[in-house]
Amino acid sequence: MPSSDCEREDDQASAEPLLEKTEAAYPAPLLRRQYMAAAAIITPILLFILSFLWALDGKLFKSSSNDDVCQQPAVRQEWRTLSSSERLEYIRAVKCLSSIPSTLCNGSLHDEFAYIHRNVGEYSAPFLPWHRYFIHIYEQTLKLRCDYKGSLPYWDWTRDSANLSQAPVWDATEGFGGNGNLNSDMTIGDGYCVEDGPFAGLEVQYYNEDWQPHCLSRGLLTGAFLDHFGAQRVNSSVVAAVLDAPDYYSFLLMLEDDPIFFLHHAQIDRLWWKWQRQDPAVRMLSYNGPTRTNSSIAAQLTDLIEMDGLASDISVSSVMSVDRSILCYKYRD
Repeated sequence: MPSSDCEREDDQASAEPLLEKTEAAYPAPLLRRQYMAAAAIITPILLFILSFLWALDGKLFKSSSNDDVCQQPAVRQEWRTLSSSERLEYIRAVKCLSSIPSTLCNGSLHDEFAYIHRNVGEYSAPFLPWHRYFIHIYEQTLKLRCDYKGSLPYWDWTRDSANLSQAPVWDATEGFGGNGNLNSDMTIGDGYCVEDGPFAGLEVQYYNEDWQPHCLSRGLLTGAFLDHFGAQRVNSSVVAAVLDAPDYYSFLLMLEDDPIFFLHHAQIDRLWWKWQRQDPAVRMLSYNGPTRTNSSIAAQLTDLIEMDGLASDISVSSVMSVDRSILCYKYRD
């Protein structure tokens, strides 16, 4: 039975030695002399061949630390620019992920992502690279497990700042459904069960860090108040000010100060991508701030992005550029 805490247990079995170190494991003196004589002849020949190949093509042994720029990057598009069939196909894939049982915990593969998401802290340097890698894993899982052929879309909420409550992402047919039913009982946090759209009635498993099965719930600001909030906080001039941030940590703090960034992490990644492209020689390596909330330890590019078994842990430097083969995507404005 899978555990409710979504964590793997370490393998406790001790490995047997591959070869017992006894005298029988080694060649007799005569054989050793023969091996050494053969090595004396073969080694110069091998060195000559290797040096010839190196001179012939210096790229043959190129260091793996210099990742190739990907040749066919996936293109992430804004939600409303997708065709009707593309929006429905993305929704299908997300529902598919929600239907596949988890092998790690109670719930589905989609619930695994919700659980792992607890790892990242606000107001810390890893927030942006952690989410960049996190949503990339999500995108690849949709493709591998649910045969999704598209790319991860983003929601540019600046386009809806004047009328946020009518944004196309809330559409009940080609979107994610609307707000929770405010006339029903509150379910968890400040949310109410979502009763329209493709995810109406979906049971999700985790709230914060705890296993608390409940209906998919939303408690969004509504009506004129939500539209006023959008006009004041997510308009294009606010984003322009964010993109003018002089350094990485200033840029990060300006993003996290805006609560609506939770609505779409791909949009935040897109803004970081745009900020990096303004001065790529500097900003592709620009990374500073604390490693965790309220920590005094300075973050470094060699720090690991930890995924608790959801995927391999990798260094921050590996995801600083989306053009590298490990990520291989770009955004279409």
